[in-house]
Amino acid sequence: MSKMKQQTKQDAYTTNLLISLLVRFPEIMSINFDMPQDSAKFTFILAGIVKKDDVANFKLVLKNSLSAYQELTGEYLQVKPKLQRSGKVNLLELYCRTSDLSLEWIQLICGIISGHFPTILIREGDEGESIHEEELIRQEEIIEYLLSHNTGTQKDNLIAFREAGKVFVYDMIKNTV
Repeated sequence: MSKMKQQTKQDAYTTNLLISLLVRFPEIMSINFDMPQDSAKFTFILAGIVKKDDVANFKLVLKNSLSAYQELTGEYLQVKPKLQRSGKVNLLELYCRTSDLSLEWIQLICGIISGHFPTILIREGDEGESIHEEELIRQEEIIEYLLSHNTGTQKDNLIAFREAGKVFVYDMIKNTV
């Protein structure tokens, strides 16, 4: 019985982490955590035409920023960016290891993308909604806490996404929301 309660608590950590990440970072449209593969995918939506030069420049800025981050912190982070084009809507996907995640890393990535694609990056709530500074700080504290604890079982394969101002978390293994 105790083991079952512990597993449920760990699953709740991962679910709450995904929700807090999407609330804190409105530019992230979806996150997939595949714990058995130690893989995370962050998806951002870019509206409009993205030029090849912009993508190449973004990859260079990302590489240089991650190198600087590694030099400052001693933490090695490997990130694989991928752009999927579909007319005037583009999905920018960043792949990394779930075990490498930190609040600072996520802030860095979101800052780079927001700075590089300021006019075409779609953010939830851009129509005048804003999150108060206290709420941002609270979400960051929650994220740091959840990242510092065991954030799930090795069986978790969860996807979290936004739709109409709500966050949904879907368990890819159990096929449940």
